[in-house]
Amino acid sequence: MELPTTAWQGVELEQRLAWARRWMRRTAAAAERLPDLTSVRLAVTAHLDLKSALFLRAYRSAGAAVIVHPADPATTRADVQRLVETWGIEVTDPAACVDWEPTHTVEMGGDIVVEAAARGYGGIVAGLEMTRTGLNRVAELALTYPVFDLDGVPLKNQLHNRFTVGTSTWHTVTARTQLSLHGLAVLVVGYGEVGAGLARTARGLGAIVQVAEVDPGRALIASYDGFDVVDLAGDRADIVVTATGRTGTVSAEVIAGLKDGCLLVNAGHSADELDLDALGNGKELLPGVTSHRVGGREILLFAGGHVANLAAGDGDSLNAFDVTAALIVDSAGWLVAHGNEFPAGMHPYPGPS
Repeated sequence: MELPTTAWQGVELEQRLAWARRWMRRTAAAAERLPDLTSVRLAVTAHLDLKSALFLRAYRSAGAAVIVHPADPATTRADVQRLVETWGIEVTDPAACVDWEPTHTVEMGGDIVVEAAARGYGGIVAGLEMTRTGLNRVAELALTYPVFDLDGVPLKNQLHNRFTVGTSTWHTVTARTQLSLHGLAVLVVGYGEVGAGLARTARGLGAIVQVAEVDPGRALIASYDGFDVVDLAGDRADIVVTATGRTGTVSAEVIAGLKDGCLLVNAGHSADELDLDALGNGKELLPGVTSHRVGGREILLFAGGHVANLAAGDGDSLNAFDVTAALIVDSAGWLVAHGNEFPAGMHPYPGPS
């Protein structure tokens, strides 16, 4: 999926890099705190945009050998890939990352850890996972080393997930479609912190918002926040946005019941939250919007079902993501120093935040 560049992406890379460094001061400070990482072979899965490049640079500056698997081709910026490669960072697939024999992992989505488990690779000492999608995948593995949940850290979960993703997602949707949310019926699927942020931001932008949530506790929270909690049907929604971290959340059955002209948006890490096979081939209406015929109805798909704010936009703002990137840098330092002190399995992240 090739989309026209945004205004930000059209700026010269060196100018963007200088501007990003100006505003991502916490990340720079965290980089200064990193211990010596010269004995570390760090395998990273990340959406390869300019903000991620800054924490990758921090690892390299501390002496670590770094290899990167792009989390999604649709969110990979070619100029950023070329930049990190000039820093001596190889950009490749999960199999090659495992062949490279990493000692530690920092991931968005768990691809390298899943590949390592499938291959029986035993050289990983400890890892970090920062997405709900990745945590769900890693939880199914018989781990032989500790993996720490960075998504549950309040700075990530309560700030980044709750506030920044919703804002950047709706900014991207409105910029690409030239539609405001005023008066539109929006169904938010999942009321974790990302879903809550999507719902609150949409309401603030004038949408009529409903929430579909299978967890009774989260559903109750959504109702206390003033949202109508409904079954996952979508037959009244102009826009359905998903943020669950679960495969197949918007199933073929759900898609078949969507309102004619409904726009499907994915704000989660992976496009497999939507059953894209059920949509079949589509016809481009706008860059980033395709039309699909399902049971005589037209269903619109945004950004090919990939994570909307990065696949079709510029992701989270620099100053907001600065908090998250600083955590990603600090946590890697803690992981190398203390990760091996924990037993195998999933753990809440107990380090500095």
